[in-house]
Amino acid sequence: MANRINSVFTMEDVPVAFAAGDSGLILRSADGGMNWSRVAAPTAGNLYSIHFPGQARVGFACGDSGTVLRTENEGESWHRLAVPTDVDLRAIRFPLGPTVGFVAGDRGVILRTADRGETWTHLTTATEQKIMDVNFPTDETVGYAVGLHGTVLKTTTGGEMWFSQTGNITNLLPGTHVAAVHFPSDDQVGFAVTGNGCILFTSSGGEEWRPMRCEFPLSPLFSLDARHDTMEVFVVGASGTLVRTSDGGRSWERLFPGTHVNLYSVRMFADGVAGIIGGDERTLLHSSNSGQTWTPAAII
Repeated sequence: MANRINSVFTMEDVPVAFAAGDSGLILRSADGGMNWSRVAAPTAGNLYSIHFPGQARVGFACGDSGTVLRTENEGESWHRLAVPTDVDLRAIRFPLGPTVGFVAGDRGVILRTADRGETWTHLTTATEQKIMDVNFPTDETVGYAVGLHGTVLKTTTGGEMWFSQTGNITNLLPGTHVAAVHFPSDDQVGFAVTGNGCILFTSSGGEEWRPMRCEFPLSPLFSLDARHDTMEVFVVGASGTLVRTSDGGRSWERLFPGTHVNLYSVRMFADGVAGIIGGDERTLLHSSNSGQTWTPAAII
């Protein structure tokens, strides 16, 4: 099996979760992330992102060499879509439903589909930097993309035009890689995490991004998840790093997931009680007490 789990995803209304990783790994859980089974995928390449828009049966995954996969039966089977790029694709998002979506990756590539992934068009980003994550908070119009060397992009035109917000980041260090971005409830208040252990925050739609204060040093950070109805945010990163805030980032606490491997993806279920984390060495962790403790999940 694959060595690294790169992306986890939880459905909202049912205890179903998915994970994607190296060597074409796709896993599915039907019990809130406690037990997982492997699903056959039509690729042996690494998969970096998995997403089910609108909690539908239709889902998507992306990965190496322009790979985009789609399922129409809640992950039971997958097929490959034709995509006009051969770069590695790092993030895939469908903001409202399975019709309009975006996929992004290396060399500044962002593609858009308006027909469930049957056809894709290149969007102009004016960057050659690797894009690691994209987020469309509320609709298909306003979106954000982040990546290497301080790349932070925003669109207000559904991806037709993107403009840089890199100059809006307070105290940006040269070479800072922005790994993930998330706006939990609207397109104004958002968080991002970086490879030099920084959590960035904006309350102005990216007009200003500032580092959040943390009482302890952080390892490189790779992923975050913020619930839309609370001020709770989880962040994961290198060497088993797991931190949480319950007050929107005014204070942070370090949690202990029981492992020191790199953690690449975190996602909480809508109830805020159950959650999952994926990482190196096929690590899948499950929490059933709002992230206070984490236990290894079983991969069948």
